[in-house]
Amino acid sequence: MKRTPLRNSRLAFTITELLVVITLIVILVLIAVPSFQSMIYSSEEGMAETQVRTAVRAARDAAIRSNGGADGAAVFFFEPGGRTTIIPCIKVGEMTDWFDATGTDPTRTIRRDIFVAAPGFAPVVLPRTWMVRGYVSANSFTDAWYGSAYSGLTTNFDQATREQRNWVFPETGFFDDTLTSDGFHRSTFMIRFQAGTGALVGASTEPALVLAPRNSAAGRTVAPFNEDGYRADREGREDPVKFVRSWLTRKPSSTMANLVNDRRAVLGRRSSDMVLARPVMQIAVYNEQKLATSLGARLDRNSGSLYVSPDDTITNPNHRPMYTDPNVYQVNVNLWLEGDTNLDAIVSNNAGGDRPEAKLFAVDRLTGVLRPMEVQP
Repeated sequence: MKRTPLRNSRLAFTITELLVVITLIVILVLIAVPSFQSMIYSSEEGMAETQVRTAVRAARDAAIRSNGGADGAAVFFFEPGGRTTIIPCIKVGEMTDWFDATGTDPTRTIRRDIFVAAPGFAPVVLPRTWMVRGYVSANSFTDAWYGSAYSGLTTNFDQATREQRNWVFPETGFFDDTLTSDGFHRSTFMIRFQAGTGALVGASTEPALVLAPRNSAAGRTVAPFNEDGYRADREGREDPVKFVRSWLTRKPSSTMANLVNDRRAVLGRRSSDMVLARPVMQIAVYNEQKLATSLGARLDRNSGSLYVSPDDTITNPNHRPMYTDPNVYQVNVNLWLEGDTNLDAIVSNNAGGDRPEAKLFAVDRLTGVLRPMEVQP
């Protein structure tokens, strides 16, 4: 009798064949992952740039549409553990404030403009770890820049660092939100536009105050922070324009011993619900993780940035760079943002091999459009 041969004499792969297949898959994954990560990075980079342009354009639109000299501004915020947020704002008034943020010298005063979030314009949020810094010209790190010698990071700079150009971080969330008068630790920058024309307002303009109510109920049970109808955490959030104007036009009452001082306590530089912001004309859009890697540092676990959050247990509750020497830190940040990603310009006259990561922009004086600046490593 003749046997019929088996059609499938091999019913399974050998171990060798399985290992070969697995090896090929691993190789393909190792090749694909970097490309995929690069694709994600490029996508987020493009999104960050688009979001910044959108916010700046919205701020200029707010200025053009405004009535009665209400300038518009794109104000930059960063909250520890969060993301960079850009809020289109408008000017709603002005007031005479204490020059000294602590209010210990009532004889020194300064006139400040007050901004709030522009009605009808939504905040713009950048992708995680994408940041914006503002350019400060040489010799601007004085009381005139942040308005107080108490500003967190800048306090630690030596004179040499103050005399050079610097790229500053939006210091809006590194403060004690349980205090009513820790506003002198809240500072940032803005791109400001003239009402009606939309023309860029120069960086030499005095800093303005921006209403940004803190996320805490602490201290709001005492005067003047507990005034019914005049609370920043309530009316200030619901209708910021009305809130500020109500305080600016409020008449003295029997319960208010000194309306001027109460107004300054609520809307002035010392208030934890306010942020001091100076106009800038150049900004840098970059990835904080890339910067940290080049600096040989790491992002703080709580803040998500190069700065230690007030939530961390440290001797100084104010924010500080994760660097032993803040002056070296700032010099290296400046170099990296301007294209020297190897940080070798000082020691070797720039040996080359740099791959600029940050995108620098100058704001067009007439149109408000962000113009790319050439980076020369």
